Amino acid sequence: MNVLTRLADFFAALGHYPAYILAYLFETLFLIVFVMVSLIAMIYIFRKYMARLQLRIGPNRVGKFGTLQLIADSLKLVGKESILPSGRDDLPYRIAPIIVFLGLVMGFALLPYGPLYFIGSLTVTHSDVSLLLLFAALAIMPIGEILAGISSRNKYAVVGALRGVAKDVSFEIPMMISVLALVMMASAKTANPLNLTNLVEVQFIPYGIPQVIGLGVFFIAMVARASFSPFDMSESDSELVSGHSTEYTGMRFGMFYMGLFGSIFLSSLIVSLLYLGGYNGPYSGYAGFIFLIIKGLILVLISFTIWLSVPRIRIDKFVNMGWKYLLPASIINLIIAGVLTLGLGI
Repeated sequence: MNVLTRLADFFAALGHYPAYILAYLFETLFLIVFVMVSLIAMIYIFRKYMARLQLRIGPNRVGKFGTLQLIADSLKLVGKESILPSGRDDLPYRIAPIIVFLGLVMGFALLPYGPLYFIGSLTVTHSDVSLLLLFAALAIMPIGEILAGISSRNKYAVVGALRGVAKDVSFEIPMMISVLALVMMASAKTANPLNLTNLVEVQFIPYGIPQVIGLGVFFIAMVARASFSPFDMSESDSELVSGHSTEYTGMRFGMFYMGLFGSIFLSSLIVSLLYLGGYNGPYSGYAGFIFLIIKGLILVLISFTIWLSVPRIRIDKFVNMGWKYLLPASIINLIIAGVLTLGLGI
């Protein structure tokens, strides 16, 4: 039983259709709350982790151990004046941050989260092609960034948007070839390998072990998609002020900022699901959600360590990494997956 069914049973006295309408509304509300809490937690963890590595204390004034600092920062962003550039293209400028945040929420909505004790499955969306829908949702976020850069009519923002396009083109192809290798291996064990839940449940051995090359390619590509250092080509503050978000202030800038940290957490959960067994583990029928979150947080800390320790890569070398190294590696991984699937029956 999942959360939707339990909510529908709770509202059953209202009738079948009203019960399910309310159940969907509450489930959507729970998802939005989960995403917002996750974003706040990611930013807090990053600031404390960065401070620890740099021998500082980090947020420590507002709330116990600075836990309320992010809420104070959010209220500050909401209260700030939203300054609109005079030469903007108004409609794309206004909807760009909404598109980024919408793509992020859709990505979280398509993940299978596994069960949590008596609550049951926390998965929101049940689809036979959830893997395709997930990457379609991820493709929405760069559209918002490109619109933001071009509509701002700012030279730095335009260059940031063009760099973002180069980044997406050079890293999307190796990433999708790595996913194709996963689908190939899963097709030997399930009739519908495009269902994320099926992909997780057939991982008696996590796919990251036989496809260690694919794991490396996919993780690097997801880090590049999240656009943090050393892959922050579209936002590099030492060159482009703040890239595509240069002309944004107030809560509109906050939505881009939350999109960055949300992408890190979402990417970590996706890597966990595809390569590390997702919510599989001891007593996963009761605590699968906890296993997924633990694996995701470990990858989040690895991502933060990369962010804080690796210097920015020059744009030409950055693009060459995708075409000259990750693309051949992903093709080799696809061949290995074919051999393991057809030759050895793994």
